[in-house]
Amino acid sequence: MNKQKKVAFLTLGCKVNQFEADSVAKQLEENGFIVENEITSDCDFVILSTCAVTNEAERKSRQMLSKINKLAPNARIIVCGCASQHQAKNFEGKKNVSVIIGTSSKHLLPLILEESGAFVVEPPLDWEEMSAPLKHRTRAYVKVQDGCNNFCSYCLIPYVRGRSRSRPLESIIVECFNIAKHSKEIVLTGINISAWGQDINRDMIDLLSSLTTINARIRISSMEMNIITPQLIETIKKMPNFCHHFHLSMQSGCDKVLKDMNRHYTSAEFLEKVKMLKDAFPDCNITTDLIVGFPGETDEDFKQTIDTIKRAKFGYIHIFPYSRRAGTVASRKPNVDANVVKERVMKVTKLRDELEKEFLEKQLGTVQEMLCEQEKDEYIVGHTRNFTKVYLPKKQAEPNDLAYVRIDELYLDGVKGSLVEIVKDD
Repeated sequence: MNKQKKVAFLTLGCKVNQFEADSVAKQLEENGFIVENEITSDCDFVILSTCAVTNEAERKSRQMLSKINKLAPNARIIVCGCASQHQAKNFEGKKNVSVIIGTSSKHLLPLILEESGAFVVEPPLDWEEMSAPLKHRTRAYVKVQDGCNNFCSYCLIPYVRGRSRSRPLESIIVECFNIAKHSKEIVLTGINISAWGQDINRDMIDLLSSLTTINARIRISSMEMNIITPQLIETIKKMPNFCHHFHLSMQSGCDKVLKDMNRHYTSAEFLEKVKMLKDAFPDCNITTDLIVGFPGETDEDFKQTIDTIKRAKFGYIHIFPYSRRAGTVASRKPNVDANVVKERVMKVTKLRDELEKEFLEKQLGTVQEMLCEQEKDEYIVGHTRNFTKVYLPKKQAEPNDLAYVRIDELYLDGVKGSLVEIVKDD
């Protein structure tokens, strides 16, 4: 009898990569492979999902080859994802690398796992259907969209992921209903989820309206401000399962820089959408992404961004020093001095921490629904619907419980709570 082959995964980057890795894992298991939870010395294959969102991410993707070879010196390494789509040559000829693909055709991995060579092709024009993931976490991710049409001047993603493609609505609904049988929260994710439906004569209102009766919390991983309309807000208000956490990608609070980034909105327009959300959902948490030190960003430009941040009062800001990506429009312009960028990052980080504390203090004394996710030391750690991180004494609940908790005090990177009651399953 032939020995069953063992395969493990090392996944970098976004939640789309994680969804795709989990989907491939299911296909491999169905094809007779043993899927390991971690890389061990007896693995026959290791699938590395790479990232290219920044130079650092791409460098880290290459470094992972050494890690894999140390943990599983006899394993064949299969490289896929954005970094290999961008520059497959960076992985060719490396020790134990046998197969290289890009961002597409991952569903074919069970067929080419034991082949050798590079099979990087252009991203498809149409949606590639993938199997539902093997692993359903307490918080499950559902990929509903791929690719991007925005072509922001600093970003490679449209080149490595291709143009925007929407997953058919019926396929999304079926998967969400199935996931809700064992996961308490579903996160809709994609490369640019706000573009969902544009290529199939639908929009986000159609998608969200169809998920109202799903017996699980519904969260959107990230949104562009252009889809925030009164109609969308009214749709969300009718959803008892929607989580009031809106991650709106801002990138800069200065109009000149936004124009240079090819972002197609002004800071005033962005702030108006923030106000619409806060007026409609007073308990909501609005988080964002920010690029600091974009080429040509002056001290005055940075001050305008700081002013916009103060007015928006974000609950959290993901801060990224600008990273030049060869091949993008922004890469043709001179970088801001590295010391200046470092100083600006420190300033905005200080402001970020102040605003986060202000948001968390507003949660004190409230009772909120918490999804219990994992054990950490003497606590169960999870998140409320507005994505407040809660530490609950371990004996009071278990992972995958939904619980009503009272927010008592600030603690570490979130708050400490006490149990009010466990939410009973329907």
